[in-house]
Amino acid sequence: MFGESKDHPVDKTDRKLGDEWVDWDGKPRESETDERMATFFILSGALVLLSVVLISSGWFLIKPRIEQLSPYVSDPVEWAVVGFTALFVIFATGESIALLKFGKPLFPYRQVERFFLSLLPKTIWLGEKLGISRDRVGNSFIKAHNLLVKVHMGTLDTPDRILILLPRCLKKEVRNQIISRMSGNSFKVITAGGGEEARASIKEYRPAFILALACERDLMSGIKDVAKRIPVLAIPNKRPEGPCKNTHISLSELDDALRFIARRKNNPMTS
Repeated sequence: MFGESKDHPVDKTDRKLGDEWVDWDGKPRESETDERMATFFILSGALVLLSVVLISSGWFLIKPRIEQLSPYVSDPVEWAVVGFTALFVIFATGESIALLKFGKPLFPYRQVERFFLSLLPKTIWLGEKLGISRDRVGNSFIKAHNLLVKVHMGTLDTPDRILILLPRCLKKEVRNQIISRMSGNSFKVITAGGGEEARASIKEYRPAFILALACERDLMSGIKDVAKRIPVLAIPNKRPEGPCKNTHISLSELDDALRFIARRKNNPMTS
């Protein structure tokens, strides 16, 4: 929980809320969200099926009108609709199987990245309809996106300028532990007080790779902003006292990410 009870609600005035938490009402939320990666893929699969149904239904409704206008146009349009739908399903299904079962890329990174990002707001919408919170969907998306980045790294440029973005809300001792893990590495470590500061740091440093630590909401926003141009690994924080105050992270997740980056730098062909 976030350190609040029915009798002692959290006082929001004791913290400066980040951009993504301005609507926080102080009520309990998941303090240590750990959603399955499969949740994002299941919601995405449902959206793909829904899209197929809508496209098919739309064509069924307009087909009689097109046939009235010209019988020679109806068949080519129908084949185009069927072909587009089939390619859409093959793309989504094929890449999901390649990622989850074989851990290998099937399509180019930029295409899959755009597809993931196009699905994100829709999966959040569908998740909320099914009682799955935005933060849970975001946590699942981040895990899926991390997998996407890792399996495609062999097809991307070797990261030589690496930026580590830390949130301002980390507990002091946790921040010190993180900084100590960075010693001896040529990483640029920056504490960003929000999205604007993070974007300014990225623009100034021009990294080839980003490791970002923040809440799911800030991470989703940041990934949407830069991931089409710069690969991003993300680690969601833990919020035992609520958002934007005394947060911490899983140091084992950080160690795994740093080991991955080190292997990638030492062996550019490793994905």
